[in-house]
Amino acid sequence: MLRGTTPTRPFCHMKSIASELAYFVRGKARQNLKLLLTYCAFLVGLILVYAFIFRFMMHHIEGREFSMIAGIYWTITVMTTLGFGDITFHTDLGYIFATLVTVSGVIFLLIILPFGTISLFLAPWIEDRLRLSHLRELPEETTGHVVIFGVDPVTLSFMRRLRARQIPFVAVTSDFHQAQRLREDTDFKVIHGAPTDPLLLEGLRIGAARQVIANLSDPENTNICLAIRARWNTPVTAVVDDPEHKDLMRLAGASQTIPLKKILGNYLATRSTTCGAQAHVLDTFGALLIAEISVHGTPFVGQTLADAQIRQRTGLAVIGLWNRGKFTLPQAETLLDDRDLMLLAGTREQLNSMEKLTGEQPADDLVFILGHGRIGCAAAHFLDRRPVPFILVDREINPNCTDHIPVIGDATSALILRQLNVNEARGVIITTNDDSINVFLTLNSRHLNPSIRIVARANQEENVEQLYAAGADFVVSNASVGAGILINALERKETIFLTEGIGIFLRPLPATLDGKTILEARLRPQTGCSIVAMIPNERGHIIVSPDPETVLTTNMDLLFIGTPTQEEVFDKLYPRNTTS
Repeated sequence: MLRGTTPTRPFCHMKSIASELAYFVRGKARQNLKLLLTYCAFLVGLILVYAFIFRFMMHHIEGREFSMIAGIYWTITVMTTLGFGDITFHTDLGYIFATLVTVSGVIFLLIILPFGTISLFLAPWIEDRLRLSHLRELPEETTGHVVIFGVDPVTLSFMRRLRARQIPFVAVTSDFHQAQRLREDTDFKVIHGAPTDPLLLEGLRIGAARQVIANLSDPENTNICLAIRARWNTPVTAVVDDPEHKDLMRLAGASQTIPLKKILGNYLATRSTTCGAQAHVLDTFGALLIAEISVHGTPFVGQTLADAQIRQRTGLAVIGLWNRGKFTLPQAETLLDDRDLMLLAGTREQLNSMEKLTGEQPADDLVFILGHGRIGCAAAHFLDRRPVPFILVDREINPNCTDHIPVIGDATSALILRQLNVNEARGVIITTNDDSINVFLTLNSRHLNPSIRIVARANQEENVEQLYAAGADFVVSNASVGAGILINALERKETIFLTEGIGIFLRPLPATLDGKTILEARLRPQTGCSIVAMIPNERGHIIVSPDPETVLTTNMDLLFIGTPTQEEVFDKLYPRNTTS
């Protein structure tokens, strides 16, 4: 078929028929199919038993000899009540047996089998088609829901988090079969339709919605924003592929734009460098900075946290340690491993003091970027601004990112990576669209340079563990991080994501804890999260990693570190409306 031609109609019909048939091997229909096959196996066994009895009776009672094939033929014709009459019994016992076979055939073949097939397959299939074709609007009383346009791994993970928080939502997709699969496999509320259809938008109760998430292509998101803003003031969050389109999206009416691929690229780039704390600042809370620094290449390798005396020498507090995906809260006796990444809290001056101790500069680094997609391009821009030397490798040039031209070659080739001196690199960013290739590249990079810091991208959440097993130091899941960012946008949280399952969040001190010490408040035993710092609401000294005997007062905010689950536990124990 020539490029640009339209597929022939028979091919389209074949594809549609295949998609319809696929219904019967998915979800609940698949379980019903197993039940049907089990029943069919029972029928086959029953027919074989009847055929064996037929041969036995014909030989010992009637004095005639028939083959097993003839016995099967006779059994089927009698059970289906066809009764050709070419083979019959001539004795009373034979008549009784034939009657038994006929009655059982009527029950098992003519009643139970078709009824089961209709009730287990045909009726649900017809009902599903009618439901999907007519489900075009939400009940009139629907309010406070989230409307999601576009379904991919990010929004699927987002929907799971919405369900966990008991926030109502509905997803919209223009792909009928995708809507069907999602309804069967996840039981999510999914509507099939065109995103800019006025009748559909009206049926989605956009005016009463809490927020709209536009997660399609940039032109489609623009149309959605314009269509919604023409009639309603509902907040619209648009996921932007190209950061340059952010202004256009806001002109179209988007309340908030999220350049997800750029964020992921920056995230990967930050984790890949080992040059010092200045390149690792994650976020700021007033004068307080949250930053990261690799233990590799520092004088702290092999020392305990107490022996390293980082706080005494720099004023920085070590609030966490990463080691290939595992996060721990450090103790004085914690041994600092060469593969550890320290999470630090402190001021800019204190971070500068740490850099003097490490003695490294950004130019001392060398990072490989394997993959020239949008995320790889964003990582390259991030490193270029530091500046950190990097080498970009891909089989072809990305026309959407010509600022940085890659070395053309197969990144899976050990020979090519050796020729590019991967053994001298400090970090590698692995960011292709194929998780299988990412696992292979991770394993290959670890083999070629055992001490290199590997940061890998996982397109599917289920592949995170495989990437860690292959030797990655950090794995960034598109779905998990993207869903976390969307949740933050929805709930307007002051939260930063450190990696899979760990975040830092700011909360005002609950009024019920005023005057208590941290030890008496028992926040960590009750919620699992730990206090990183105490930030005064007015001018005052920020207390980083406060002592357990520190008294809590209502004129301060608390900065915590913990998992999303621990954050939810805290908010349930201390709701926002009870805080001062």
